Amino acid sequence: MKTLICIGENYRDFAPLNQYAQNTARVMFGTLDSLFFVCKFDNIRNTLKTYRQCLVVAPKAIFGEILKAFGNKSVNVESININAMCVKNAELQMYLLDLQSATQEELTQVFSAHGVVESFGDAKSLLYLYPLGIDATSLQMLLGGITEEFGVNVNVLNAESHLDILSAQGGDLQSFKEAVKVAFGEKVFLTFDLARSVIELLEGRNLKITSAESCTGGLIATTLTRKSGASVVFDGAVISYANAIKETWLGVSAENLASFGAVSEAVVRDMLDGALKLSKAHFALATSGVAGPSGGSVSKPVGTVYIGAKSIEGVEIIERLQFRGNRNFIQEQATLYAYLLFLKIFFKNY
Repeated sequence: MKTLICIGENYRDFAPLNQYAQNTARVMFGTLDSLFFVCKFDNIRNTLKTYRQCLVVAPKAIFGEILKAFGNKSVNVESININAMCVKNAELQMYLLDLQSATQEELTQVFSAHGVVESFGDAKSLLYLYPLGIDATSLQMLLGGITEEFGVNVNVLNAESHLDILSAQGGDLQSFKEAVKVAFGEKVFLTFDLARSVIELLEGRNLKITSAESCTGGLIATTLTRKSGASVVFDGAVISYANAIKETWLGVSAENLASFGAVSEAVVRDMLDGALKLSKAHFALATSGVAGPSGGSVSKPVGTVYIGAKSIEGVEIIERLQFRGNRNFIQEQATLYAYLLFLKIFFKNY
């Protein structure tokens, strides 16, 4: 059993730090069994009894107080660096880490002490499967024999959405991945990290990608540039939020905007063409939609998004999607779907 305990208002309320803590825990432990947020440290002894591994992120000023949770039990305390230590006894291995103060070098020391050899953000405990020629539910059924052979558990994620994605965990994931590749070929794309894999696909062919984004507001570009090495395959993108920018920067037709509106197949097609022309990239992704909560209509309710992908050779896919959720969730889903369209074009033509 593995858990993350976040202590302090910053870890609870400051979203970037909150996510940073969760990402760090998943790099160390893989999947988490539970997650706790507390404003002040009180008594976590009873909580810790049920776990074998625990990451506690907190200000280092209260590390000493946290150690009292072990009472008089025999413990071994090892200082990894100024902002981290490891506490062990027969029942539990607990890491204490002040993420607000730790440098990347210090964090690497923590991972090394834990035996984590992958670079930060590339944990290998959760494999994602993106079906490119079959729906997720059918794929889950067809994978039955392979999952049993390698002791892997496969689940359909976000089943009510247009996004067909499955996760695989447990067992021998690497062998499972290779077996699925043999059985399904390019109909299933498997990765531990989608953005990293997109970079590797493009870099391997000396290709580049760009985006022209309206409703996603740069999230497609952000997803890629969060990864080291993105500069090899990505030079830039256009956030064309206003119609005037769509026209002047991307060459979107004023007639199409007037006739069909910004949220339309015609405008997304113009955005793709403009992005390819402007960037000289080999692939472009584009989005235009109604992320909400306002701005919807009867014909284009909140969640309506047109998403497109196009290659420099002219191979193109544009789809209209209807996503559910709040504004940020709609943007996240649209971004992910855009990359799935890219994969379909890439594997069909490269």
